[in-house]
Amino acid sequence: MITRNKIIHFLKTAEGYLSGEEISRHIKISRAGIWKYMQELREDGYDIVAVPHLGYRLISSPDKLLPAEIQFELGTKILGKDIRYFDSIASTMDAAFQLGVEGVGEGTVVCAESQTKGKGRLGRNWASPKGKGIYMSVILRPALTPADLTQLTLLGAVAVCEAVGKFCDVPAKIKWPNDILVNNKKLAGILTESSAEMDRVRFVVVGIGVNVSTPLSQMPPHSTSIKNETGKKVSRVVLMREILRSLESWYMTLGGNGFASVITRWKELSSTLGRHIRLVDPSGNVEGEAIDLDEYGGLIIRGENGLKVKRMSGDVVQIE
Repeated sequence: MITRNKIIHFLKTAEGYLSGEEISRHIKISRAGIWKYMQELREDGYDIVAVPHLGYRLISSPDKLLPAEIQFELGTKILGKDIRYFDSIASTMDAAFQLGVEGVGEGTVVCAESQTKGKGRLGRNWASPKGKGIYMSVILRPALTPADLTQLTLLGAVAVCEAVGKFCDVPAKIKWPNDILVNNKKLAGILTESSAEMDRVRFVVVGIGVNVSTPLSQMPPHSTSIKNETGKKVSRVVLMREILRSLESWYMTLGGNGFASVITRWKELSSTLGRHIRLVDPSGNVEGEAIDLDEYGGLIIRGENGLKVKRMSGDVVQIE
């Protein structure tokens, strides 16, 4: 894999054609070995031309979430240094959780072209048709207590909302706690699962699903995709890079400045605060105006009787 990634990097950064002799000299493999790698890359969707006496030239790269594509000019310090890629997988969340148990390094990413049992919040499924969205899970090892894990849920929402809004130029907002909406339709979601002891967190898996070009017929009601909202084709590779950069930036902010700045930004991006909502929760439904978040990320709701209640979990239905 290292040799393959080096060849891709050389092709991407070359000005014009790159001779087989030059590649062979840098990577220290035979010309026959280079030819074999070129064939494999073509099978993966890379458009590579070969001209006698000139060498190889990369014309275009596939829009697949391949490690070499995601890592090219990524520029992160922690996230994405180790990327585990699958053409199809049951769930990136489950695979990442198992890797977390096995002790893989912080920042490891599991991504896939499709999922057969993609996970959403509250036990729901996440539609994951092949090549139509971003399906990834990131392993983090934060210095947090189990009581503070809500911080990563809201942080993930802020990071994805900013990345999608910036890259795709859409009015992305957050529905509490972590659904990303565009024009009041769900575009992306974040799911967190953790392994923790009484006083410390071993690791957290942050799962991210984004509908990039998912057909409306394959999504639940009130969902949308970037293509449906913009009418444009968006590179999943470039968007995934942007999400990883944003997630790392906010993760470092959390570690350096605490949770207050995350809360502030979440409020700025919120589609929930100031709205009349119904919060559906096993502990009892609550209806009223969503007026604020507390310092832990809990939603504060003022009922019609004027009393305020706080909820740390639940499903929000925006009434108006």
